[in-house]
Amino acid sequence: MTNALTVIAEIRAAPGRGDALAAFLAEQVAAVLTSEPGCLAYRAHRSTADPDLFAFYETYVDDAAFEFHRQSPIVAQFRQRRDALGLVAGPAKVTTYREIA
Repeated sequence: MTNALTVIAEIRAAPGRGDALAAFLAEQVAAVLTSEPGCLAYRAHRSTADPDLFAFYETYVDDAAFEFHRQSPIVAQFRQRRDALGLVAGPAKVTTYREIA
């Protein structure tokens, strides 16, 4: 068993902003993957049933790496820009998981 932490974060685009949010999230993914060595996976997905619903699949080597991500100035800048652009309809729903098998 590993100490890695997996995170699923769901985000809903503001009405009419789904395509803009998709482009924005692609930029965010690239920035996170190049700046966080403790991030093993960071992928953005768009729902096939609801084009305004997005999910991140994230895996970190441990809790400290996830905390680094949460406090990262790069992530803070993306959040500020995202909110200023009115891309999301509300806060993300974040759930954490630990691998069992």
